[in-house]
Amino acid sequence: MNCVDLLRLLPGLLMFGLSLTHARADGGVIRLREAKGPFLVTIFTAGEPVQDSPADVSVLVQRRDSGDAILDAAVELVFRAPAPSAAEPVGQLCGASGAWLLGRSSKPGQAQVTVPAVRRLASNKLLYAAPISFGTAGNWQLEALVKHRSDAVKVACGIRVGSPPRRLIFLAPYLALPPVLVALFVLNQCLRRQPLQKGFPEQQVRTA
Repeated sequence: MNCVDLLRLLPGLLMFGLSLTHARADGGVIRLREAKGPFLVTIFTAGEPVQDSPADVSVLVQRRDSGDAILDAAVELVFRAPAPSAAEPVGQLCGASGAWLLGRSSKPGQAQVTVPAVRRLASNKLLYAAPISFGTAGNWQLEALVKHRSDAVKVACGIRVGSPPRRLIFLAPYLALPPVLVALFVLNQCLRRQPLQKGFPEQQVRTA
């Protein structure tokens, strides 16, 4: 491998090291798909929710007989925190649309929080979505209330919220260190080879 090839690898090694501190999983997870009344209701979350990290909760409402998406329904999400804590909306996170922050509360009567889900907050306009930040790890309970004209149904499912990966955050600098050291070694070798390669033809001419 020559110096040019090593230099081409240098950006990739640096990006690999930096990516260890910003790894993120994408993709949707189906939490529930249930036919109830005239509706077929599907609940999604964007990946596996983690405590204190915003996550989209989305609902697809379809006609049970035809499968067509219903775009003018009213959808509300009711969250219940893991026992024995209770949840309450304590603010909104900064962002383009903001996120409901569900935290802990010891107040009686605050055992659940109702959040509207709307299509304008969904990247897929067939869905009703609400950005949620769970302030407590554990098994949350979610009820989706769907109303369309004179029909109304309620479906429920559980959402497992994981603890923040604090250990991985602390280890990230150590995981990123080896690629950075390799990149510095490659750069050092290239800088040392360049004077030798430039001086070699001059020595041949003098010898001749």
